[in-house]
Amino acid sequence: MKKQIQKIIKDALLEAKKTHNWPDFDEPEIIIDYPKSEQFGDYSCNIAMALAKKVGKSPMEIASQIAELLNGYITEGAPSSGPMGHLLPEGEGEMNNVFEKVEVAAPGYLNFYLSKKYLQDLVLKINTEKDSFGNGEEKKEKVMVEFSQPNTHKEFHIGHLRNVFVGDSLVKVIRKAGSQVIGANYIGDTGSHIAKCLWGIAKFHSQEKLDEISNKAEFLGKVYTQAVQAIAENPEFENEFKNIQNEFENGDPKLAALWQKTKQWSLDDFQKIYDQLSVSFDVYFWESEEELEGKKMLKELLKVSCIKESQGAIVADLEEYGLGVLVLVRKDGSALYGLKDISLAVKKFREFEIDRSVIVVDLRQSLYFKQLFKVLECMGFHKNMQHVGYEFVSLKGSEMMSSRKGNIIPATYLIQETIKRVKEKFPDTDAAEQIAIGALKFYMLKYSSQSKIEYDIEESVKLDGATGPYVQYAHARICSILGKIQNTRYKIQNADLALLVNEKELSLIKELNNFQQLVELVAETYEVNKLAHYAIKLADKFHSFYGACKVIDEQNPELSGARLSLINAVKIVLAETLTLIGVEAPEKM
Repeated sequence: MKKQIQKIIKDALLEAKKTHNWPDFDEPEIIIDYPKSEQFGDYSCNIAMALAKKVGKSPMEIASQIAELLNGYITEGAPSSGPMGHLLPEGEGEMNNVFEKVEVAAPGYLNFYLSKKYLQDLVLKINTEKDSFGNGEEKKEKVMVEFSQPNTHKEFHIGHLRNVFVGDSLVKVIRKAGSQVIGANYIGDTGSHIAKCLWGIAKFHSQEKLDEISNKAEFLGKVYTQAVQAIAENPEFENEFKNIQNEFENGDPKLAALWQKTKQWSLDDFQKIYDQLSVSFDVYFWESEEELEGKKMLKELLKVSCIKESQGAIVADLEEYGLGVLVLVRKDGSALYGLKDISLAVKKFREFEIDRSVIVVDLRQSLYFKQLFKVLECMGFHKNMQHVGYEFVSLKGSEMMSSRKGNIIPATYLIQETIKRVKEKFPDTDAAEQIAIGALKFYMLKYSSQSKIEYDIEESVKLDGATGPYVQYAHARICSILGKIQNTRYKIQNADLALLVNEKELSLIKELNNFQQLVELVAETYEVNKLAHYAIKLADKFHSFYGACKVIDEQNPELSGARLSLINAVKIVLAETLTLIGVEAPEKM
């Protein structure tokens, strides 16, 4: 709708130049916003203030002339074939089917009010389209969203969860907005951390029956921490570790076999967590493979102006761009992330023919991605690559996490503790895991990416406030109401929606109307927290409506049918919003 209003105003300005003898001018950007209060309409535009100097009139006079022009045709119901037919929103009927009026407010705002007819028809549209409501037009664009990226031989922790939730939501939203989407996971299955883990197993656990260890992922995490601490406390162990690292990198068969075995332990653990979170990927990339591909590219990379040898290492000198120096290969020959990510970027665009690459990695890597993208530009690789960052996450009351310190909060622990709290809070529910996973996702996704999170288990499972259970309860409540009218005379289909004229009803429908625009916005900005806030607001408006309007009224079955049709539309949009952030919408709680 915002894009349609922009077109209406743009074309109205052309008409106003003729009608009111305005001078010719380059049109400024037309920005459409939501008013702070519904009393000021459904959409607002400040174009009149931006035109004051260009037109030589006051903003109020400019706004009044535009509003008069538009209101005249709203009142007359100008058909598309009329002189102002080109001002109509594409695919809509007459202007009075969409807008009730356009008002002017000081110091020069244009406030657009949607018509009751448009809002009533929207309820029918949602009930007809169901979960397809809000789908964008199919685009040719192909997008790859890379997220999760855990390292094998380390435990999957609370920070990984935020990454997974953001990435999974972006896949769903961009896909709903109409683009083709590939969800990708880049597994860190090589590097010094693995060599340390292998050394730790050989040094401290060589006599143990590894296959009989129950929690293998936890074991690997502890061995890694044990190895790091041992090397730090005893410098002599550094040489032992380096020897094993060299043997491993040179393909020692025993170490390679141990690597493959323990790597699979990690992958199995990751998959259990993904299954529990209902998260999947279309393609997997492996750091070990990209390391080999990156090294094959070195000869060509050294021809790039910013890449050169320096003191035995290979670096990208980005000082002239204010981005410092990025080391690609150490002087001992070991490849760093930059070299591997160059190879991966090329593979993504060439093999998968994508148009846009979105990479979800925490904000601490922001400089690195600026460096990486600049190196690729220097290579002549001009592609649409975007880093979506997010801030640190911890458990309330815990210290800064570190795998080296061994004080991480495992994802499995957090999930189980949240399920435990849900069972305590809702002892009669059959959907404890469904509610708990929803609470966990919703809590992390309601914060902007720039906000640090202290996850509060108790707060996350509350039934009131800005929580997942609160929104899930609104959905379950609607399901309960609709369940009561099965096999009764109340009809949702063919209901007389013209009866929906109550202020609470219209306010609720207006919130439903915002959903389509929200999907487009999040797909463009990656601000998935807006989905959580929308779900809260929609649930709030439903509860407000339900408290003020009797839904099932035996004395007025026609109105009951219209209101049941309305809450069914709310159920559809609420469930779809939750789906876009990976949260299930239970029918009972």
